[in-house]
Amino acid sequence: MDKSDDYDKYLKSLHSKKRTPDEIIRDFVKEGTGKDIISKRKIISGEVNEVYEINLSDNSKVILRISPNGSPDFQQEQWVIKECKKVGVPVPDIFMIKYQIIDSIEYGFCLMEKIEGDTLERGKIDFNNLDLDEKKNYIYQAGEILSKIHSITTTGWGSIIKDKGEYDDANDLFENWIEEKENYEKIAKEENIKASLINKANELVEKFRERYKSIKPCLNHGDFSHKHFMVSRGKIVGILDWGCVRSDIPIYDFASWDFWFGENIPTQWLKDGYINKELLKNDFDDFLHFIRITKALETLDWYHKQKYTEIVEKIKAKFIKDVSYFM
Repeated sequence: MDKSDDYDKYLKSLHSKKRTPDEIIRDFVKEGTGKDIISKRKIISGEVNEVYEINLSDNSKVILRISPNGSPDFQQEQWVIKECKKVGVPVPDIFMIKYQIIDSIEYGFCLMEKIEGDTLERGKIDFNNLDLDEKKNYIYQAGEILSKIHSITTTGWGSIIKDKGEYDDANDLFENWIEEKENYEKIAKEENIKASLINKANELVEKFRERYKSIKPCLNHGDFSHKHFMVSRGKIVGILDWGCVRSDIPIYDFASWDFWFGENIPTQWLKDGYINKELLKNDFDDFLHFIRITKALETLDWYHKQKYTEIVEKIKAKFIKDVSYFM
C-alpha cells in the first residue's frame, strides 16, 4: 500500500484501540523465554495484529505479535516457516504460540525471533530515497526468494488454516467469491461504480473458474511486500509476517504486489529476479488482472466498512482499470 500521512493516521487510530495489559505480556514473555522484560516498543505497521519489539534482561530482543482472532491463528505460520527453511527462504524462528481469553475474547500470542536489520518500508530505511540500482537489487533478491516460496507444494485452495487451504478445490474457492456477489453489487452501487463494470467482473469469475481447474496450487506469501523484507548490509535477511499465507497460483503474489505497489515499484523487477519463469508463462497478464479484480473487491469491502474514503477512491480506480482490460 502506498505510504501517506493519511494512512499513518488511520493505522494509529486502529492501534489506539489495541492495548493488551502489561502483566499479560510480561507473563507470556517470561514463560516463552525465561527472561524478564527490560523495555518494549510498539510497532505500528499492519492493521490487525498488535506487535511489540521487546528487550530482554540478557540484552537480546524478541518480537511479540498478538492476534485478536484467537485459535488457530499463527499455526499456519508455524507450518510455513518450517517448510520455508527446507528451501532456503530466510524466516524468523517461532519460540512459542499460546491462546488466552481476555475480557471474553480469545487472543493468539506468538513469540518470535528478532532478526537483526531493518525493514525496507515503515522502518528507518526510506526505500523511496534509495538510488535506482539499490532499489532494483533489493527487489531482484525478493523475486529470487519468491521463486523459492512458490516451489513449496500445498493442498487445498485459499487462505491456509494450520497446514492446508480452507477450500478443498479451486471450484469451492470460486463458490465463495460468487456467494459475495450481492454484497459486492451493493457496495459498488453505494460507491457509484457502474453496474456494467461489476457485471463484467461477475462474468470473469465464471470464466476464470474454468481456467483454474487444471492448475496446481503452490504456497503464496499472501502479503509479499517490502514492508516485510528485513534487510542488512544490502541483503534481504528475512521475510516477515506470514499471517496471510495462502494456497493459490503463483501469479497471486505478483498480482498482490502489482495491485499495491506496481505504480511505484515495477512488478517487472520482481519478475526479473524470479528463478522459475516457466511458472509465469501461462497467460500471466490475464491472470494478473483477474486476481487484481478480486483483490479490489475484497479490499473495497473492507475499506468501505471502515469508511476510509481516500483508499476507497484509489481502489475504485484500480478496479475500473482492471475490468477495462477485459473489455
